Amino acid sequence: MKLSIRYSLRARQEEMELLDYVLQNFGQKKAKEIYFLLEKRLDQLSGSPEMYRESNKRKGLRKCVFSKQTSIYYRIKEDHIEIVSFRPNRKNPNKFMV
Repeated sequence: MKLSIRYSLRARQEEMELLDYVLQNFGQKKAKEIYFLLEKRLDQLSGSPEMYRESNKRKGLRKCVFSKQTSIYYRIKEDHIEIVSFRPNRKNPNKFMV
């Protein structure tokens, strides 16, 4: 059974910023491609939420490397998956506040 996907406000904002960045720098075609790849990855997470390992530092938080530039952080709840953040991989992980 697939779990529904819910976004934190932060994750929704970061997703919009990511897609806007791609749109402005690489065009509409690439932005659509990234959007559909994101949707495909989230659909995979929905069906197999434990496919990515849990963080050793933050209990319940999991990291899905979406691309070499971006990772998706999420939590598995009883009836849904909460997308916590879309985060650039080059940022200092010690400054990541959930």
